[in-house]
Amino acid sequence: RAVADLVRPRAGAPVLGGTFFVLVPALASGAPVALPARSPRDLARQVARLRPQASYLTPPQLRALLAQRPRLSGRFYSGSAPVSATLLDRARRAGAEQAWGVYALTELFPAAAAEATEKAAFTGDGDLVGAPLPGVDARVGPDGRLLLTGPGQAHRYLGEEPHELVDTGDVARLDGGRIVLAGRSKDMILRGAENIYPGLYEPALHVPGVNLAVLVGVPAGDGDERLVAVVEPEPGTDPGRLRGALDPVLARMRAARPDVLVAAPVPTSGRSRKPDRAATAALAA
Repeated sequence: RAVADLVRPRAGAPVLGGTFFVLVPALASGAPVALPARSPRDLARQVARLRPQASYLTPPQLRALLAQRPRLSGRFYSGSAPVSATLLDRARRAGAEQAWGVYALTELFPAAAAEATEKAAFTGDGDLVGAPLPGVDARVGPDGRLLLTGPGQAHRYLGEEPHELVDTGDVARLDGGRIVLAGRSKDMILRGAENIYPGLYEPALHVPGVNLAVLVGVPAGDGDERLVAVVEPEPGTDPGRLRGALDPVLARMRAARPDVLVAAPVPTSGRSRKPDRAATAALAA
């Protein structure tokens, strides 16, 4: 019900997406579902042919599709990895009626969502992922980690006690009831006397012309870490113009300003092609 209320599939009109999140509500609503083509070129042709009412793609799928310069239609939803306001804006400029970033976990899906215009209007630190969806309760624990509960949560892990709250592992704060992420607690970087959570600053690095940006720590040899920003430019982006767009962002990062900026493809892994921080740190080193 939570997904159906968010996506609002209409009977008879195609929906594009290959996840359980898309398949069940769409089919239950009488909407035919097309599985996304694997090749970006074929995916662009598929979108043009079907003109789906709604599409759900992971951020890597959406970036690859946009590189084909397609003309989009309907509403686009993206999740399973961080979704930047810049990426959603690119989808809107390519013709999407709406572009949504969906925040969810395997243990509670979906949890929150934010549309492109809401994400673009947010100027605070961190990644705004939106208000909890109806029925989802969000709170922040004493250690700053986000805790969730709701009717769509997993009951338990096999062989363990039932969940009372789902521990997301994400550091977060609540801003007027909306969830703002600061990143994974395990990804904290220690530089000098500062504890730096990459997710607090990475959204600001996604200026126009940036495909993907990740902050990683590289051992400095004295027990400390150097902070490196690895930025993947969009194809055809002018390096000088991109550096000019990033300079004021880096200046505002204050204590979290990177020691080094590296322009390179960001390694990804897993079925959702999330940024691989260990591989990115090795690349940065």
